[in-house]
Amino acid sequence: MTLPRRSDLPPPGAHVHLIGVAGAGMRGLGVLLLDAGYRLSGCDRAGAAALDELTERGAVLSAGHAASHVEGADLVIFSSAVPADHPELRAAAEDGVPVMKRARALAALLNERRLAAVSGTHGKTTITALAGLACSAAGLDPIVAVGGRVAGWNGYARPGAGEVAVVEADEYDRSFLDLDPSLLLISSVEPEHLDTYGTLEELEGAYLVLAERARPRDGVLYCADDAGARRIGGSVGGTSYGLAADADCRVEVLAREGGRQRCRLRLAAGGWDFDLEIPGEHNAQNAAGALAMALRLASASSGSAELLEAGALASAFEGFRGVDRRLQLLADTAGVALFDDYAHHPTEVAASLMAVRRAFPERRLVAVFQPHLYSRTRAFADEFGEALGAADEALVLPIYPAREDPLPGVTSRLIADASGGGVRLASKEEALELALAARGPIALVFMGAGDVTELAHQAVRERTDAMGG
Repeated sequence: MTLPRRSDLPPPGAHVHLIGVAGAGMRGLGVLLLDAGYRLSGCDRAGAAALDELTERGAVLSAGHAASHVEGADLVIFSSAVPADHPELRAAAEDGVPVMKRARALAALLNERRLAAVSGTHGKTTITALAGLACSAAGLDPIVAVGGRVAGWNGYARPGAGEVAVVEADEYDRSFLDLDPSLLLISSVEPEHLDTYGTLEELEGAYLVLAERARPRDGVLYCADDAGARRIGGSVGGTSYGLAADADCRVEVLAREGGRQRCRLRLAAGGWDFDLEIPGEHNAQNAAGALAMALRLASASSGSAELLEAGALASAFEGFRGVDRRLQLLADTAGVALFDDYAHHPTEVAASLMAVRRAFPERRLVAVFQPHLYSRTRAFADEFGEALGAADEALVLPIYPAREDPLPGVTSRLIADASGGGVRLASKEEALELALAARGPIALVFMGAGDVTELAHQAVRERTDAMGG
């Protein structure tokens, strides 16, 4: 396939229109396009009220969709979620305006830089954010595009003046195959998005394509703790990171206090201790991958040895409390800690619940889980039931369909039945009632990739109001 290049985009100063601008990926791309000198417009059903990172930089945004929005545009960019018969896409075709998918546009913008791509079934967003922080601490001033909001960047992207770009590489819809990475990180490879790939072998083949692109340049980093990542990373002579004793870049958790962890990174050439203000061994693992990326990318400039000797990366993550929706602690009052978590795969659910259990061992652990997609629920009902069993109490909401139509016989009851009675079905109203009635010590985790996040924030608002502010 022909990989996108900057010449596929109009020159800076041109007018680019984004359909679905409120989406996480679009918001990050919008910031980077504005920083590159493009004039930007965009629209979304949700409007533009919460898109300050774009409007403050001069973007013109509209609520709703209309064919008139593409008038005067030199390029229209859309995401995989936009249907082919969308009125703005039809108008662009009629007017002869070029259109491009979001993933291909991002690749066109960044492929000619020293591109570091973060791929994997789990952890991409957190690793990308951490890698951006580590690269910044290494003096690389990177461009970063991430799939979640990072408070310190006030958005989903970090503009930078350096040659390095760090991007989250999403396997859905084969989007990541548009990227031309100099360095590839593979966090994990498990069956996922098989509606796109059909089989695990086909999915692994896509990762291998990316790995072969990166192998002769800055190479491949892979998580030693994941069998799928080991298979692919090992086959191309990659460098491993993780908790495993044989990892080339090994991390250990030395101590925990609430959501804070004291960690140690061990390398053949040395290492150092560092603090991580987000809980869970999986996040220590993520941090190891991010630090390994920064050291590899710095090796051609200041040199990784110099960074090690100076301890320049020891405080790279200071003040970072995670990406929005990634085991995000929304409130901890009156002994009730309330989290909003994006976990939507059994492995992620299990890792998040374990992280909260270890961070707050004295508290009762309650999970409110919203399954995402009928196909994923059908494929992993047993695994979800087992993972949710780690909570003291677990509620399962109706399935969030996203892009799918219902499947016969596929409901949240499949998960409840698979749990052997440890999980009960609940409506959003019942889950909210439980949250409002909760009394500490308790840790309550709202989990899922759908609109369960709105329920979590509503629970926090109503609890705050009930306590008088």
